[in-house]
Amino acid sequence: MTDEIFLEIPGEKDENEALKMIKVWREFGGRMNPGLLRTLDKNYSEWLIYIKDKSTEKNTDEVPQTLYFMKNKSGIIFGALAIRHYLNFTNITDGGHIAYGISPEYRGKGLGNLILNLGKEKAKNFNIEKILVTCDADNFLSQKVILKNNGVLENQTYDEDNILINRYWIDLL
Repeated sequence: MTDEIFLEIPGEKDENEALKMIKVWREFGGRMNPGLLRTLDKNYSEWLIYIKDKSTEKNTDEVPQTLYFMKNKSGIIFGALAIRHYLNFTNITDGGHIAYGISPEYRGKGLGNLILNLGKEKAKNFNIEKILVTCDADNFLSQKVILKNNGVLENQTYDEDNILINRYWIDLL
């Protein structure tokens, strides 16, 4: 199954699967990552424009980031990953270069490891040599994924919601 899974920038053809994934995630509860998914509501076409703008320097308030869906050739979306093109003060503290998430219905199948592996390859396209990946200190499954991908814990910090965050670096060279 995993050899046919890849990362792709969201497109019009993904609308039904994307809205289905968001619905499942919201019904399940918990924090939806990456954060760009939280902005998807009913108007998918407008959301595509929004995320495209977020990936360019037009977006002057935040670091540009590119969103990818993790999907297969049949169009099933398993999760999403965002790559911030560089770090600023906010995301060096608790956001990192890569944010990823697996839709609740597909968790526990090794897809977290796969999405981070695929994301590491995409990060090289942005000339990133060492990526920062963060997760909540109580998110043991994400910690396991990061460690399996050679993440080295640098320290812990608190985010803006006073949640304890683990900060890991992964060398891509």
